[in-house]
Amino acid sequence: MKKTIETGIIQEAPCGIFITDREMEITFWNSDMEKLSGIKSSDALKQKLSFVKFYNINQAVKNLLDFRECFKGKKSNIAKTAFIENASREQTLVFINARFVTDGNAQKLIVIVTDISREITCSTVSAAPLIVKEKEALQRIVGRDEKIMELYRMIEMAADSMANVNISGESGTGKELVANAIHQLSNRKNKPFIKVNCSALTETLLESELFGHVKGSFTGAYKDKIGKFEAAGGGTVFLDEIGEISQMIQVKLLRVIQEKIIERVGDNKPIKVDMRIITATNKNLRELVSKGLFREDLFYRLNVFPIQTPTLRERMKDIPILTEHFISKFNSLTGKNIKGLTEDAYRIVMDYDWPGNVRELENSIEHAFVVCNKKLIDIFDLPQDIRLVSLSKEHRQAMKTSASSTKYIPLDVHLVNQTSFRIITKDQLENILAANKFNRKQTAKNLGISTVALWKKMKKFGIIV
Repeated sequence: MKKTIETGIIQEAPCGIFITDREMEITFWNSDMEKLSGIKSSDALKQKLSFVKFYNINQAVKNLLDFRECFKGKKSNIAKTAFIENASREQTLVFINARFVTDGNAQKLIVIVTDISREITCSTVSAAPLIVKEKEALQRIVGRDEKIMELYRMIEMAADSMANVNISGESGTGKELVANAIHQLSNRKNKPFIKVNCSALTETLLESELFGHVKGSFTGAYKDKIGKFEAAGGGTVFLDEIGEISQMIQVKLLRVIQEKIIERVGDNKPIKVDMRIITATNKNLRELVSKGLFREDLFYRLNVFPIQTPTLRERMKDIPILTEHFISKFNSLTGKNIKGLTEDAYRIVMDYDWPGNVRELENSIEHAFVVCNKKLIDIFDLPQDIRLVSLSKEHRQAMKTSASSTKYIPLDVHLVNQTSFRIITKDQLENILAANKFNRKQTAKNLGISTVALWKKMKKFGIIV
């Protein structure tokens, strides 16, 4: 690369850029790389690339990014998220694009490093507690956020205790994973872990499922059946959606907790049981108690050791880590080799509120695997609902900005391209037209499309101006 170029536009580019030769010796280092790494250009030049620490996103260990992958194949490149570690061992989440190119007779590695942390500085990987590295049950709960670290601590304490645990949190936050981790880390781990979804069964069926029944006790009871409390046999019974159980089941459950005795449906013979009860709910049990829908004495029996699972929007910096985790999972399941997300797709993923939490994120990545036939998941590989929410949010912000100024400010920059215009909704287009005083020429100009394309879309939606 010529000196005039190096000291010009690329030097001041709004992202980190560096270049090495085939021997991985750094030959160019721009100003944004100095900011990201804390390493001055004069110190970086002539150093081997190993001088700079780029780590794969990994839950348990530090794995350095191997840029030699770019040698493989004619157009092999690296496009993925990683951490760059500075001299203070602080890590920043970045998106890496790297490729070897031919410059005359020489091969050079060009690497573009984009900060996607949104000012979030991540702690070092080594800060992850040793219990996560040593215990498989905790490794299934992916994350590095402080709230997840606190969750690990709570699980450990619950596992060492025999107290009843009540796990509360929104749907999709991993309550079952937490319950399973408590069981696997406890001294009951070699006994059964039995899950019962209390909201999926009627009162009669749930009673039979939990306590068992004797032959002839009700229509369809053709033989004796043991319930889940008996079947647990020294293990753990996980009662999911505990807030859905009826008053009658609540009374019987209270006796089980107090006396460790059950009676099968249709029988009055007491049976001793040995199991631990863990419950979970996405409802506010205290509120149900105040409304008379849940017994107060049962609530206090179940809520001896409460655990709250954090929502995904409360730990946004875990989204890239979870995304990498699910991509790895679905690569294994499908045989594909998807490397990650494009920067535009990451922008949408990071801006979305994820009301369905981690489960919704996992389902979105699975959806992308069905659609995507490239190495990187792009915007249109993501579910439509997520794309439209992001588009609507950006448009509202643009409208707000425009309304607060006497001078016209161009609408949402992400709408100003042909691709995004294809998924615009009728309401969004009407709002944009209104913001432009229904001037079709000005609207088309600000959207970056032709007036013909705008007219066709208006005709499709039945918008008459």
